[in-house]
Amino acid sequence: MKVCVFLGPTLPAEDAERLLPGAVVLPPVRHGDIVRAMDDHAPDVLAVIDGFFEQTPAVWHKEILWALSAGIRVHGAASMGALRAAELEPFGMKGAGRIFEAYKTGSFAPFEDTPFEDDDEVAVSHGPAEIGYPGSVALTDIRATLAAACESKVIDPALRDRLAALAKGIFYKDRRYDELLSRARSAGAGAAALDRLEGWLPEGAVQQKRLDAEELLTMLRTVNAAPFEPRFHFEHTTVWEAALQSLERPAQE
Repeated sequence: MKVCVFLGPTLPAEDAERLLPGAVVLPPVRHGDIVRAMDDHAPDVLAVIDGFFEQTPAVWHKEILWALSAGIRVHGAASMGALRAAELEPFGMKGAGRIFEAYKTGSFAPFEDTPFEDDDEVAVSHGPAEIGYPGSVALTDIRATLAAACESKVIDPALRDRLAALAKGIFYKDRRYDELLSRARSAGAGAAALDRLEGWLPEGAVQQKRLDAEELLTMLRTVNAAPFEPRFHFEHTTVWEAALQSLERPAQE
């Protein structure tokens, strides 16, 4: 069984290869990459974890539907994959992990009063792959970390929820724990509790996106390798056909 994994800042490629030996690890997915992967690698399974969305067009839902209609199993988790899996589960895309479940249900516990639906929950800025994708912290990771800090009695529920609201108000490219703590102090949050949280973060911070990616890759070791049987009709619209033609590569001489 051949699995192609679209992966970027969520998890190092070497960790993905260790968790799922033999997987073809590709860069974060963007518009057209599903089609290219099918042409280049003839996979049985596609696993979407990370994806580009700002500097280049994001992967289309139609691309994923096309793969499913061709009998390829498609799974998603952690980041762009969790979002697309929640949107396309009725058509057969499978999701895994806490973030996928939150998008599916519209709620990320224990923040039930805040709808979980925005793309920016998983968005991060990041540098090039060659230096490890350094960048900002995903809001989902901040939420999971604040929940863990509350469970560990480092902060109380009121401060947990206040910090989550402050984090939501920070532009995704600027989301970091030092920025969050700075804004909380400026807003008058309790200094002692923030100091405790700051000291706890180096060991206590939760990387929820990474955990979900690891869960998906581990699960894929035993995934059903039989071709997917679609229960929908794929429409070959003029827009889709034009998109396919735009992705065709010139013949090699």
